[in-house]
Amino acid sequence: MSTSTISTNDLANLQVGDKVVVKSSLDENTGETICTTTVLDRRDVPAIPGWGGREEKTLVRLGSGLWYDLATGLQGDLGATRIERCA
Repeated sequence: MSTSTISTNDLANLQVGDKVVVKSSLDENTGETICTTTVLDRRDVPAIPGWGGREEKTLVRLGSGLWYDLATGLQGDLGATRIERCA
């Protein structure tokens, strides 16, 4: 797997207890491994239609307390880090 490409199929089935690698997604450090950690929580967030709404998404929370979107692997709305499933 390329360090700049995330297979969402790898992330879609992440469950509590699964191990992931947290990597930088910032231009100057793209793909640099920051740590390996465990998924502590998984949450399906329903869509809210209309103005000011949101799309449906599935999030996982890591030991750091940060949430990651399984569709993109990116951290919350910031995107400074991303996750990949451990091999």
